[in-house]
Amino acid sequence: MTVKQYLSQAVILDSEINRKIDRLGDLEALITKTTSILSAMPGGGRDDRLFEDRLEKYLMLRDEVNADIDRLIDLKQEIQTTIDTLDAETERIVLEEHFLRGRKYEEIARQLQYNWNTIYKICRRALIKIEKSEKWANKGELG
Repeated sequence: MTVKQYLSQAVILDSEINRKIDRLGDLEALITKTTSILSAMPGGGRDDRLFEDRLEKYLMLRDEVNADIDRLIDLKQEIQTTIDTLDAETERIVLEEHFLRGRKYEEIARQLQYNWNTIYKICRRALIKIEKSEKWANKGELG
């Protein structure tokens, strides 16, 4: 895995969590639409089973989202530690904004009052420094 792929994991996981949260909202809406109709007819409890099935799916997805959020927090802390190994403050800011907050080079350039090409070069230089660092070499041996 390259340094860039490693750092990009946070934004990808964050996006996946947001997608699952949207699905949770959809399931929640379906659950609240489910009503129980009592009937003496055979099979009259079908609505109750439908509600239970939807509730079970909702709870499973909720647990999955919570596990993903825990994983994202751990990953962001690990990535932050990797970024913090850089000496140059501008490099740290650019990597944090791009890889942890998902901001585009143009947005970072406006914030720091640089042009986007300079931000891109700062990012590339920082990625190369991390790649050449001893801590990254040790990380590569572990994973």
